[in-house]
Amino acid sequence: MNDIIFSLLQVFGFVALIAVSVGIIELYLWSHFRYHDKNSIFFTSVFSFTFLALLFMNIGGLLSIKNFVIFMFWEIFLIYTSKKLIKGKNYLPYLLAAPAFLGLLALLLYPFLFQIYLSFHDLKLTTIMQWKQLGTIPFVGLKQYISVFTVPPLAEAGFFKLLFRTLLWTFVNIFFHVLGGFILALLLSELKIFRGIYRTLLVVPWAMPQVVAVLALRGEFHSQYGFINVMIKKAIESFPWLASIGVGPVNWLSDYPLLTCILINVWLGIPFMTVIILGGLQSISKSYYDAASIDGATYFQKLKYITLPLIKPVLMPAVTLGTVWTFNNINVIYLVTGQSGGTEQADILVSALYKAAFTYNRYSYSAAFAMVIFLILFMISISYSKMFEEKNTDKGAA
Repeated sequence: MNDIIFSLLQVFGFVALIAVSVGIIELYLWSHFRYHDKNSIFFTSVFSFTFLALLFMNIGGLLSIKNFVIFMFWEIFLIYTSKKLIKGKNYLPYLLAAPAFLGLLALLLYPFLFQIYLSFHDLKLTTIMQWKQLGTIPFVGLKQYISVFTVPPLAEAGFFKLLFRTLLWTFVNIFFHVLGGFILALLLSELKIFRGIYRTLLVVPWAMPQVVAVLALRGEFHSQYGFINVMIKKAIESFPWLASIGVGPVNWLSDYPLLTCILINVWLGIPFMTVIILGGLQSISKSYYDAASIDGATYFQKLKYITLPLIKPVLMPAVTLGTVWTFNNINVIYLVTGQSGGTEQADILVSALYKAAFTYNRYSYSAAFAMVIFLILFMISISYSKMFEEKNTDKGAA
């Protein structure tokens, strides 16, 4: 009981700390934006907030000349912004967005920059004590980036083999996500009764926690007791001639781990794409279809010349997001193939990255690996965006 109370007090203390920090940030910015036209703001802010900065740096163990200089430059920048740019007008959005922006800055930007720093150094088990004792890591330049392409992250697969497997994994999943989602969305859009019930049932695989869904489906691929092999055995009992053509139970998890992961991920991803496409279909005016029907257009002509062009503005962002998510989807691979160990036959780039970092403890190598994956995804996203913009431009010109 005492442990529970102590844990609750810790949670409340953390919440109170966040609330106080947000209040200080809001007061700090409000004083600059509200009194930007006061001649004394420069001297007042420099002395008062410099004192507070020194106090908090000392409490947090961050007191140093470098941090003090950074804070002074920030203070001068904020004074200039409040006096010359904002000028006391519409500063409320800045006040409301500042805590979230600083939180994202701490949670996203700092780890990203630290990862870039690690990728140019050599942090591993043999150098981690040097970092702990001296605060320095050996600088190796581009060595880690060269190692990404020349040194296999795993025992059985190198970078380019993993890249090909990842692209195959992504393409197959996205293809069937869009195809299955599009077919189901078309069917749902035509339903007149029980449409809400079907939508609810369809969203269940996507709404269910992914760990639960993946582990449940993993059991269905069990070699002896899984639903799929049980149904194959029942089919052979009913139709013995199937055994003569080679049909039989399959060791899915050991013989076809990547195919098993693809089948599970396709089942998990179709509901999301269905919901997105269904929303796009409902935004298309019925007058287009009515006019096409009057002109004698068939169902497939309506699909080709009305539905597909008008659904693309909704579909392209969904495909871009789906590509990034699928490319980085370690959950299915991790849970199906035996967590951090297990077979390497289904590993993709991100699962290989995970093993390199947390199984083989190659931290700087993994940081460089992560940056390469980031650049690949960045180029894919840019390509999607340019392709979408060019198509829209061509249609506008036409």
